[in-house]
Amino acid sequence: MASQATGRDRRHTECEERLRELADRVRKRSRELAVLAEVAARIHGQEDVAGILETALQAILSGLGLQTAWVLLEDERDGRLHLAAHRGVSGAYLKTVSEHGLGECLCREVFASGKGVQARNTTQCPRMPTIVDGLEQPVAHACVPLAFDGTSRGVLNVAARPEEQFSEEELSFLVTVGRQVCLAVESARHLKAERLYNQEARALAALTKGIGEPLDPEAVLEAVGQTALEVLRVDRVHILLGSDARQLAVANLAGLPHPELRKGQVLDLAALGESLHRRALEEQRRFDIEDWRKDDRVNKELARRWAGASGVVLPLVARKKTLGLLVLTCTSPRRWTEDQLDVADALASQASVALENARLYEKARRAYRELNEAQARIIQSEKMAVVGTFASGLAHEVRNPLNSIALQLSILERRTAPLPTGVAGEIKELVGVIREEVRRLDSLVGDFLQFSRSNRLQFRPTSLDALLDEVMRLLRPEARSAGVTLRRQRIGTPIPDLRVDPEKVKSVAINLVRNAIEAMPGGGVVVVESGLVDDRAVMVVRDNGPGLPDGLDVFQLFVTTKAQGTGLGLSIAQQIVLEHGGEIAAQSERGRGATFTVSLPVEREPAGAGEHS
Repeated sequence: MASQATGRDRRHTECEERLRELADRVRKRSRELAVLAEVAARIHGQEDVAGILETALQAILSGLGLQTAWVLLEDERDGRLHLAAHRGVSGAYLKTVSEHGLGECLCREVFASGKGVQARNTTQCPRMPTIVDGLEQPVAHACVPLAFDGTSRGVLNVAARPEEQFSEEELSFLVTVGRQVCLAVESARHLKAERLYNQEARALAALTKGIGEPLDPEAVLEAVGQTALEVLRVDRVHILLGSDARQLAVANLAGLPHPELRKGQVLDLAALGESLHRRALEEQRRFDIEDWRKDDRVNKELARRWAGASGVVLPLVARKKTLGLLVLTCTSPRRWTEDQLDVADALASQASVALENARLYEKARRAYRELNEAQARIIQSEKMAVVGTFASGLAHEVRNPLNSIALQLSILERRTAPLPTGVAGEIKELVGVIREEVRRLDSLVGDFLQFSRSNRLQFRPTSLDALLDEVMRLLRPEARSAGVTLRRQRIGTPIPDLRVDPEKVKSVAINLVRNAIEAMPGGGVVVVESGLVDDRAVMVVRDNGPGLPDGLDVFQLFVTTKAQGTGLGLSIAQQIVLEHGGEIAAQSERGRGATFTVSLPVEREPAGAGEHS
């Protein structure tokens, strides 16, 4: 009987122990499920990976009553693990990982295999004694993969209580948590990638429209700079144009003000000591830098002066021709993802094509304009040749009767001299009027003859500055008597000797200066300027008179603003300038004077050139 009672007691005790064990397991499982549910609820729908990890660590530690956990994530660019989030980790461990990396530990093995393990000693994890903040003794920790669908994205580490270890069931639970966190991270990355893709697609579409319509280089550069700021979230964008590293023009600046660069500035990369930009230009390669201050490829001093911590340098290339550089910079270190670099490449590619199209369009437009101008010059030259032939014949036909009239006037004066004083004086006055009109007609005939001969040029080396100085001396008495002040000024750079017909060019200058003087009968100022501007010899004559009537083409034959003018002077001047391969233009504003500008090419006379007709 006693033995039977003892047996029943023993079985009863065993049942109670099993029931307590099952109750403990149920409570632990319930707690784990509660933790898992809380983790899932708190990280669901988040798009910020760092926020997901911080939330998950907080829920895990508070739910399990633990203090220390940390997460390592894979770098998408190089596949290496880096510390992404932590709680309760000592500063010493963080510093060691930052300066020397992970070292020898189980994390890489867990990441590669996708299986969770427990680090129990310093053999498995040499840095175990320094991990938990406030403790200097080895503490076991679970090391489980952040894995989903067979792919690892990182490693979750959770430290046990001092002198305790995780059971297999607890380790299995943490693996499940790791899977849940990995799923949330992947979802957040996909959501962010999709949002960025849509944003980038819209921005690139807007950029394509913005740079495709105007064919204006300035508009293209502005659109590229603003798009880079918006899409890639960089702090500064600067675009350098040119293919020579010693002469790169700063064409556009966007974002934060640059400490040194200014639009229009010309850079010499060799003088600056900036080899990375030069390599990108010469090798037509993209370079991305996570931290310029730690990268041996860049000039540290220049990075400091330019306040750049990270950046991307992209060559602008179209049809294998280097157009310049697109430089994106951030003021803080930054890891550039492949997606960001792809977008940067797309920006540079579109910018290159747009700039090349704009250049070709401008070239075609300039060629079309020059063709029209050439055709206009040919038509004008042919028209002038016809009119010149007519003028020559007309001048000879008119001059013969004028000579006869002048001779008869002289005879009339001699024959009327003996007449009474009153009669002789009256006749003499009439003769004087007739003679003055004859002189005016003879001068007009002279103009016609000059016009008919204007295409016969005698080229020889001539100093334009000296020629204009001579014109000033010649006309200064005439100007002084009209109350007009003549001023001489230099513009641009000194002009080398030109191959021109000095007498013809002198006649152009005299005509322009005399017209300016005659336009101001009440006095005024005439300024004569000369100099080399944009590789052209330029002569400018401007006055402060009443100006020219609106819409009047003063270079047309017989068009004049003077009561006694013939309307030939400026037509002859234009013809002479055109025959020298130059241009003449008039600008005027009513009441503010007129400006005449003559532009002549600076080039040698063609071989064998002498008299030109």
